[in-house]
Amino acid sequence: MKCAVSDFDRTLYIGGSISPRNLNAIDTWQAAGNRFVIATGRNESSVRVFLEKYSLRPDALILNNGALLLDGKGKELFCRTIDDQTAREVLQYLHGLGGEGSGVSMRSGKVNVLSDSGATTQKPCDGQLSIDQIHCLKEIVQIHRRRQDVQWIRTLCSRLNARFPLICAYANVWNGDIVAKGVNKSAAVAWISRYWGGFDEIRVIGDSSNDLEMIKDYGGATLRSGDGEIQAAAAMIVEDVAEYLSMQ
Repeated sequence: MKCAVSDFDRTLYIGGSISPRNLNAIDTWQAAGNRFVIATGRNESSVRVFLEKYSLRPDALILNNGALLLDGKGKELFCRTIDDQTAREVLQYLHGLGGEGSGVSMRSGKVNVLSDSGATTQKPCDGQLSIDQIHCLKEIVQIHRRRQDVQWIRTLCSRLNARFPLICAYANVWNGDIVAKGVNKSAAVAWISRYWGGFDEIRVIGDSSNDLEMIKDYGGATLRSGDGEIQAAAAMIVEDVAEYLSMQ
């Protein structure tokens, strides 16, 4: 049995859609008895919208960059949260940087922490809080910061990693994704492999820095549109997920 693990945004979901070619390739892959897993920085509710729209049935979901793992039926397999005190300190630090606000994904649900002006760059979710209300937040699996400035996000993540030893911050294009130390997609792939008793082959594909570890660890692929750092680390560059799955 083989297992394929695909990043979602800008890898499987490109330009506002999942192509029929990719959907057919996934169907063929699973029909042959292989496993297909989506690995994303998104939370569950955000991904479910697309799974329903495209009738996708992945065998597992790696969510929040590996902080939360679900099986194909939505059963929780693994969860790693950020230490509560650390999460509050990170949110306070982010709050002092400007007017974007922050997103907070918890074990179940997501809320937005608004800036002092009441603004946020996060998409609408389950609720909104002021910075003075964050003490009520528990079981945080990921903190999000968004700004349409790639270099600003990269610098932010570098500073967060230097300042807070108990977290990992990933620069995911316009998004800074903050999880507990040691959480990443590669570790999640290894966990799933052990859970299922191992595979004859594991294929991984992604396009951004939060995919880097799994691409390095599993000799993975990226797209021609992938980040330069990812292309340098990848074992191959392909046109799309369908091409990668069809390789013998």
